[in-house]
Amino acid sequence: MLFTLIYLTSLLVVAFAIPPIITVSLRKRLFDDPNESRKIHKRIIPNFGGVAIFTGFLFSCSIFIPSQILPEANVLMGAGLVLFMIGLKDDIIGLGPGIKFVAQFASAFIVSMVANIRITDMHGVFGVYDLPYYASITLTVFFIVGIVNAFNLIDGIDGLAGSIGLILCVAFGVLFYKSGDLGWAYLATSLAGALLGFLFFNVTPARIFMGDSGSLLLGFIAAVLSIKFMTISLTENVLAGPFVVTSGMGLVSAILIIPVFDTLRVFTLRITRGTSPFTADSNHIHHRLLSLGLSHVQATLVLASVNVVFIVTALALQSIGDAQLISLLMLLMLCLNGVLSLSINIIRKRARLLSNSDEVDKKMPKTEKSFAERVLEKISEN
Repeated sequence: MLFTLIYLTSLLVVAFAIPPIITVSLRKRLFDDPNESRKIHKRIIPNFGGVAIFTGFLFSCSIFIPSQILPEANVLMGAGLVLFMIGLKDDIIGLGPGIKFVAQFASAFIVSMVANIRITDMHGVFGVYDLPYYASITLTVFFIVGIVNAFNLIDGIDGLAGSIGLILCVAFGVLFYKSGDLGWAYLATSLAGALLGFLFFNVTPARIFMGDSGSLLLGFIAAVLSIKFMTISLTENVLAGPFVVTSGMGLVSAILIIPVFDTLRVFTLRITRGTSPFTADSNHIHHRLLSLGLSHVQATLVLASVNVVFIVTALALQSIGDAQLISLLMLLMLCLNGVLSLSINIIRKRARLLSNSDEVDKKMPKTEKSFAERVLEKISEN
């Protein structure tokens, strides 16, 4: 009953908060600038959805989660507030990457050193098990900063970051509940409700964006939930339906696979091309799906479905061990990326052939012509 109350409270707070936020943002001319060439949206849209998400999440957690079952809550909220405020300032006036990185590292150090939520064991990945204290702190800080930026980078089309975040929160909510850690289950449930309330206004056509205030906070909570579950899985086997979780790090990798793989991919491509890994471009997975002619909703559904399939796969293959499971998941993701690249190349070649033909207008059926025109338009945009 308490799960339902927490979920509905955060959802309703967000649902009631967003309409006035949209109104004030438009009146005060606080909205996402659609003039940049890499922007997908061509109309003004407020980007303060993170304000509503944080409000609903914080209100629900503060009211319904007893401090004795989640003693780290105050530290988590303080560290999350740092990221929220920096993200909000970036949404309003814009900030350079340096200041945002300082805030991310500060929040990560607060979590790892004050709350003592950190990666203490590598589960045998790369042959490493127990980590010394300072190595544990260092790895935890970089993990949190990496996940925060990964969620910030996938927030590029309607509904994507919110949907991936919702799947993550539901997955961790169930896992923490099954492990008996009710405080963390309540935390995940609260954020799930807030994200669903936000998604009502973020699906095509989007009326509001999450903004950096939302994506940075979402990435931060995702990283903390991941670390906490990996720690729990070291000492106990969690029963999730017919599956027994014995490879916690592998399961976490499946839950985070979409933002993590996309970030690693674009960073690798940018570095190999001699550009800064932080240079913005239109080469993310969601951009590539749009170039196939998919809509925002279709691209989001594809990536969300892939995420769910990977989670189920990881649950079914718990017995093979963390290192083997992580390697298999990355291999599968590389194969899917290869199929996507092949599909894009085939469609681009076909579109160019159709556009260069002198007989296109005469011989091409109307539906096929329309498809080719849409593909060419997507190619030019991406």
